[in-house]
Amino acid sequence: MNKVIVAGGPTLVRAALTKVIDASGTMRVAGTAAHGRDLIDLLDAGVDADVAVLDRSYYTGQLDDFTAQITEIRAAARTVVFGAPSDQEVDAQVRAGATGVLGADVSASQFIAALETVCRGGLVVALGTAPAVKKAQGRVTPELTGDLSVREREILTMLSSGQDSASIARDLGLSPLTVKTHITHMLSKLGIRRRGHLIAFAYESGLIVPGMTPTSFIAPRLQAAS
Repeated sequence: MNKVIVAGGPTLVRAALTKVIDASGTMRVAGTAAHGRDLIDLLDAGVDADVAVLDRSYYTGQLDDFTAQITEIRAAARTVVFGAPSDQEVDAQVRAGATGVLGADVSASQFIAALETVCRGGLVVALGTAPAVKKAQGRVTPELTGDLSVREREILTMLSSGQDSASIARDLGLSPLTVKTHITHMLSKLGIRRRGHLIAFAYESGLIVPGMTPTSFIAPRLQAAS
């Protein structure tokens, strides 16, 4: 049975998440932490956990500070962010090492399914009641990247590293409109509606490895694609 730590958020939210997890039959809560320091203390004390669920209010400062916390925590347990407010945070949180990013309005069944997927080594992004990648109908596999052209995979890799359309166009010697057209084609091919979900696909399909820095993965991926 997988063990989970629930950290941050209002007391009532932590209690509700704990009840949902303990009722799943596949996981149990190994500890709860009201604040960041409490969670670090739990991990330092040797509390065994497979997953740490971080409420987005776990850190109320700058996003860079929050992602730094994710990077620190993922060294001890897989990390799921609960209550992500928008697509804009997804990329930064996944690149920091989070293997799950969930919106506050996911259902209890979605929440449990996401944790189970993360425990199996997968990555999940669900900001609402619809899945991030509709075409996958479950776990995303590397074969799905075969729907993309070499150029599209190249652009997706660069997009997932944090580059915007203008910088990608400059680096590849393309017009910004051409880059945007490639991105639109990728969204259509994969049945994805938002750029944040497209980036999540890059991680979930194995094109990008969570937690790795751009300099460590872009060059070999591009070389392999050429």
